[in-house]
Amino acid sequence: MSEPSDGASAEAPQGVRTLVQEAARKLLLVHAAEDIDDARLQAELLYGEAAGLERAQVIAAGDRPADPAAIERFEAFLTRRLDHEPLAYILGRREFYGLTFEVGPGVLVPRPETEGVVEVALAAIREHPRTHRLIRVADIGTGSGIIGLSIAQHAPQAQVTCVDISGEALQWAGRNMRRFGLQDRVVMLMSDLCDSLQEPVDVLCANLPYVSTEEFEALPAQIREREPRVAVEGGEMGVELIDRLAKQLSSHLAADTAAVILEMGSGQMGWVEDLVLRALREAGRGPLEARQHRDLRGIRRVLEVRVGEWPSQA
Repeated sequence: MSEPSDGASAEAPQGVRTLVQEAARKLLLVHAAEDIDDARLQAELLYGEAAGLERAQVIAAGDRPADPAAIERFEAFLTRRLDHEPLAYILGRREFYGLTFEVGPGVLVPRPETEGVVEVALAAIREHPRTHRLIRVADIGTGSGIIGLSIAQHAPQAQVTCVDISGEALQWAGRNMRRFGLQDRVVMLMSDLCDSLQEPVDVLCANLPYVSTEEFEALPAQIREREPRVAVEGGEMGVELIDRLAKQLSSHLAADTAAVILEMGSGQMGWVEDLVLRALREAGRGPLEARQHRDLRGIRRVLEVRVGEWPSQA
């Protein structure tokens, strides 16, 4: 009986585990991953996408030979990731608040800390005096629609307007709106902040760009070079857009009872709270109650300002 040739042995497909481990090492070397666990997760997700498998199936595959066609697709995906293309762009999706959103070039990749805006907004909707009727919500700077669409999905009494200045971002938001079947309660609107809002709103949410120009230049390449700058950089001080929005609030909030919910960067809470409260007081709005909400890392991330008489304040 003849022995198998060295050439035949060399052509045997690589095992899935080895393929993933090697990819994870490459991701670490080019700083495309935070640590080995993150690198392995990314590699598993990329191989799963290439092979049409869930992550659990990739892990369970162990040393089984990888499919040659899947290897080719995986290597193409890995090359894109090593070139600092965001993982979410390659996969074409990102999980957020229990939903799967379609994302890609031209729109900000959803961050987990933004889920805090949704949680605070849903609580405000539940506690609003008109909660058993229609609650009008505006999501200013909607991006892929993660805030507004998550609210609409979880609060059936909400009528949501998703606003963005970017037509490209609104295309992604529209795709996600149709994905979730929310066309009857969600409107997409191109506008510079609140300029084109036609009706007063009961709950106004915004995750506007809040990174200063100086900080932007120091961000990782996958953010600085790949994600839209207009969705990340908030001006020289980082809060210029939030300041502009604060000055518009009184004209677009419901006359009796409303809530304003804003995300911001680390160290900006006092600054932003002062901007919002001062603008509302100068417009003669009140009473006002400011609440600060921390993210999972303990950072004061979300400002909530309740305007008017709420049941808990009466």
